[in-house]
Amino acid sequence: MKTRLRGYRTVIIAGIGLLFLLLMIMGFGLYSQLSDLATADDDNTQWSISQLDIEFANLQVALSQQPDSGVYNDRDINLRFDIALSRLGILTSGRSAAFFAGNDSAQMLIASITELADEAIAVVEEPGALTATRVQNLLELTLDIRPDVRKVALLGVDIHAERSIAQRAAFSRQLIRTGSAAILLMILMGGLMLLLDRLLVRAARRDAELLTSSKLLKSTISASLDAIVTSNEAGEIIEYNAAAEDVFGWTRDEIIGLTMKETFIPEHMREAHHAGMNRFLATGVPRVVGGGRVELSALRKTGEEFPVALNITSVADENGTKFIAYIQDISERKINEQKLIDARDRAEQTDKAKSQFLTVMSHEMRTPLNGIMGVLDLLRTTELTEQQDRYSRIAAASSEILLGHINEALDVTRIETGSFHLTPQNFDLESLITSVVEVLEPLAREKQLVMSLRIDNAMRSRFYGDSNRIRQILTNLVGNAIKFTDNGNVTIDVTGIHAASETSLRISIEDTGAGIDATQHEQIFENFVALAHSEGRQSRGDGLGLSISRRIARQLGGDISVQSEVNMGSIFTLAVPLKRQDMRRKSVANTPQTEPHNITHTMHILVVEDNDINRSVLCDLLKGLGHSVTEAINGADCLEQAKKRPFDLIFMDISMPVMDGIEATQRLRTGNGPNMRTHIVGLTAHGYEEYREKGNQAGMSRFHTKPIRLASLRAILSEAATEVSKNESSSAILPSELAELCTMLGKDKVEANVDMFFDEFQSFLAEMRTATPFDDVALEDATHKQIGAASLLGQHELATRLSDLEDIARQGPVKDLGPWASELVEIATRSQAAFTTAIADSTSE
Repeated sequence: MKTRLRGYRTVIIAGIGLLFLLLMIMGFGLYSQLSDLATADDDNTQWSISQLDIEFANLQVALSQQPDSGVYNDRDINLRFDIALSRLGILTSGRSAAFFAGNDSAQMLIASITELADEAIAVVEEPGALTATRVQNLLELTLDIRPDVRKVALLGVDIHAERSIAQRAAFSRQLIRTGSAAILLMILMGGLMLLLDRLLVRAARRDAELLTSSKLLKSTISASLDAIVTSNEAGEIIEYNAAAEDVFGWTRDEIIGLTMKETFIPEHMREAHHAGMNRFLATGVPRVVGGGRVELSALRKTGEEFPVALNITSVADENGTKFIAYIQDISERKINEQKLIDARDRAEQTDKAKSQFLTVMSHEMRTPLNGIMGVLDLLRTTELTEQQDRYSRIAAASSEILLGHINEALDVTRIETGSFHLTPQNFDLESLITSVVEVLEPLAREKQLVMSLRIDNAMRSRFYGDSNRIRQILTNLVGNAIKFTDNGNVTIDVTGIHAASETSLRISIEDTGAGIDATQHEQIFENFVALAHSEGRQSRGDGLGLSISRRIARQLGGDISVQSEVNMGSIFTLAVPLKRQDMRRKSVANTPQTEPHNITHTMHILVVEDNDINRSVLCDLLKGLGHSVTEAINGADCLEQAKKRPFDLIFMDISMPVMDGIEATQRLRTGNGPNMRTHIVGLTAHGYEEYREKGNQAGMSRFHTKPIRLASLRAILSEAATEVSKNESSSAILPSELAELCTMLGKDKVEANVDMFFDEFQSFLAEMRTATPFDDVALEDATHKQIGAASLLGQHELATRLSDLEDIARQGPVKDLGPWASELVEIATRSQAAFTTAIADSTSE
C-alpha cells in the first residue's frame, strides 16, 4: 500500500511539474512578443525613414528660396544638408538598415540615394563660398534624390504594415496556445484534484479501517484467553495483555521493559532460548520462531515452573524485528491427559484381562466339554435303550449349543482385537445344513416341535466359503428358533440367487414363537439383550448369539435380517455370497473335505495329549474304530515314541507341559526320523484362529479345535488313510529287487543288509555335512559306490539323485554339499520308512 501511494505521489508531482514548465515556456514567449510590441522599434524606424523625406524636402525648399542677388546663406544650407545626410546615415545603418535587409528594391533605392548624396557632398565640400552654380547643382541633385527618397519612405510604410500584420498574427497564435495550455492545465489540475480527493477519501477510509482494526486487535488481545507477549530484538517486553497477567502473575506495569529471559524462561532453558533468538536474527531460518506450536516449560512470578503451549511469530519494520508470543497454560490439560492415559491403561489392562479370561475360560471349558462330548459319542457306540439314546442325543445337542456359546465369547475378543479371520473352503451345503439339523433336532423333539428342512435342488451342490462360520450362524439361529418357540414348528428353507459365477445363499429359519415387536428388531442384535413380556417372562434374547452372528455374516459379505410381529412368529434370514466349487481350488480347513470312506486296514496312530480324560476318550474312540493307538503325554514323549516306529497319523495337542505341540511338530518335520512326513492333526481347546497360522508354519497337516466329534474323527481318519494309501502305493510295496532277495536270502538277511546300507549311507551323509573332506574324484567315487548299493536294494529314487550328484562332481568342484545332504536325508528317511512298513506288512501277512 505504501509503495502504491508513493507511486501516485510521484506521478502527480511529475505531471504538475511538466504542466508548469510548459506554461512558463509559453508565458516567456508571450512576454517576448509583448516586449517587442511595447518597444515600437519598427515605428521608430518608420519615423526615421519619413524624416529622411522631410529633411530632403526642407533642403530643397532652402535651396529654392535662396535670393537672386547671388549672396547665399551658407550656414543655413550646410545645416540642412548635414541634417539630410544624417538622416540618410540612419537609413543605411542600424535598425533602418536591418529594416530593409533582404528587400532588393529598397537596397537599390538606397544605393541610388547614397550615390547622389555623395555627389552632393562633393559639391558642398568645394572650397569657397557657395555660388549660384553650386547651389543650382545642389538643387538639381536634391530634386534627383527626392523621388527615390519618397519611394524608400513608401516602401518602408509597406514593410512596416506587413510586419505589423505578421506580429499580430504571431501574437494571436501565442495567445491561443497559451490559453489552450492554461485551459489544459486547469483541466489537469481539476483531474489531479479529483484524484487527490479520491486518494484522500481512500486514505481516510483506510485510516478508519486501520483505526477500527487497531481497536479490534487491541480488544481481541485484551480479551484473548491466551497470554500474548510482544518483545523486541533485545528480548525486552513491550506489550503484555491481561491474560498474560493471569498466567504469569506479573502486572503490565511491572513487566514492561523487563526481558523474557529474566521473567518467563526457566533457568535451565535460558541459554538455549538466547542462542535460538540470535540464530533466528542471524539466519532467519525458523525453528521455534515461526516453527509452529511447541510445548515447553515457563515460570510464574512465584517461581513455579509449569507447562505451556507456545507459538512465536515475528514481524520486521524500520525499528527492527518484533517477536509475538502466543502462550497457553496447559497445566490442566496435561493433568487431564494423564488421567485419560491412566484410564486408557486401566481399560487396556481390563480389556486384556477380559480377553485373557475369555481365552482361559474357553480352554478350561473346552477341556471338560471335550471329555463330555467324547464320552457321549462313545456312549452312543454302545447298545442303549430308546430312552438312553434320547438322553444322550439331548446331552449332545446341549453340548453343541454350549460349545457355540464358548465360540461366541471368543469371537467377541477376536472381532474387538481385529484378529478375526475367515477360512474359506470347498464344502457340501446340503451336508452342512443336514448335520446342523440332525444335531439340534433332539432339542426340538423334546419340546414336541415339528422341525422341517426344505432345500432348493439348485442348492444341493458344493460351494466355496467359510463353512464353519455358516455352521456357527445356522446353529445359533436354529437354536434360537427352538429355544423361543413353545409349540408349533421350526422350518428351515434354503434357496439362492444365482449369478454367472456366484450364488447368494439365503437360509430362512421360520418359527411360530411369540414374535418380536417391530421397534425391537434391531435391538435384538445388540450384545446381551433380553426382551421380556409385561408379566416378566423373557420373550427373546440370548446374550451374544445374534450380535456375533450378524457380525460374522457381515464379515462374510452378507447379513442377517428379521421379519416378525408379536404373536405371529419370526423369520430370520441369513444371506451370504458363495462361489461355486468349480471356481476355486479345494483348501484345507477345520472340517475335512475328503469324503469318508471305509478304512480297509488298521492305522497306527499316536495320540499326544496331556489331559488324561481327553487322551483316554480319544484313544477309546480310535480303538473302537479298530485302530492301533499309542499314547504320549507331552511333546518330548511324542518325539521319543516317534523314534521307535512310523505312525500313519498323529493327533497333537497344542498346549502341553515340558514341550508343546508346535515345537514337537517342528522337530518332527525338520528331523530325519520315520515320522517326518506323517499326517499330523493339531488339537487345541483354545480358539482356532489363535493357533492356525502357527500350526501351519510348524508343518501340521490340519488343525482342529476341541472337542473332536465322532463324525469329524471319522472324516480325519478317512483323509489320513487316503494319504497313507497314496504313500503305500508308491513306497510301501517292496521293490522287485528286494522281493527277489527276500525269496532267495530270506527277509531277515535282507532286512539286515538294508539296515547296514542305511547305516553306511548315514555315515556318507555325515561326511558331506562336515567340512567336505571329498575332493572331486573322492566325491565321485563315494557317490558311485552308494549308487551301486542303492540300485541293488531297489532304492531307485535315492539312486537317481545320487547319479545326478555324481554327474555334477564329474564336471567340476561342488561348492556347497549342504543342500544335497538335506535332500538325500529326506529321500533316505522316506525310503527307509517305506521299507520298514513294507517288511512289517509282509511279515503280518
